[in-house]
Amino acid sequence: MRAPAIFLIFSGLPAAILWLLFWGLYPALVAVALPLPLSFLLAGLYHLGALGGRHGYVVTWRVLAYPLGFYLPFAAVPLLGTLGAAYSGLVLMGLGLAEVQEIRRLWARLFCAAIVAVFGAAYYFLSVA
Repeated sequence: MRAPAIFLIFSGLPAAILWLLFWGLYPALVAVALPLPLSFLLAGLYHLGALGGRHGYVVTWRVLAYPLGFYLPFAAVPLLGTLGAAYSGLVLMGLGLAEVQEIRRLWARLFCAAIVAVFGAAYYFLSVA
């Protein structure tokens, strides 16, 4: 449990520096504080897609924490953030769920695509409004 949490905390530091450079102080503070609670929330959503697997929520959280941590610094850069989110959500997390959870690849891809579509639509509508 400690390794993914520590990884998210330390990956938040370069992300905070980039958010500070591109967007300012408050988004940089959020980049340090948000990854760990966000990973728990996202792991709950991704675990719904892996209910047929042999492992539980903790393994789903570990699978999700590392791609999320690698994505955090890219999130600050305007164009790389959207592309990195799609790559992390569709490819990295889908492969992790398929390999570790031992669920079918097709089911993992479909479920990850649904989550990325929901979050992408929410992001679009929030940015337009």
